[in-house]
Amino acid sequence: MLLPFSPRLLRLWRERRGYLQADLARRCTEQGTPVSRFQVIRAETGRNRPQPQILVAFARALGIEVEDLLTEPEEGCEGQDS
Repeated sequence: MLLPFSPRLLRLWRERRGYLQADLARRCTEQGTPVSRFQVIRAETGRNRPQPQILVAFARALGIEVEDLLTEPEEGCEGQDS
């Protein structure tokens, strides 16, 4: 099952935390899920959808919930980039 992953939200959360792509990959790996910088790049550009275990690793490394990386609803999301 593919989750409605949002590449834009991954990048937004990573930048909010002040992490480089390599930092996020290293944090995921340190927490037990090997992730390369290239996997982060491909996820952020939308070239690859991360597998569920990688999505969980991203969320853990960023200190957020998996739901925070999922596509926002179409209705009523204008102006909610804060």
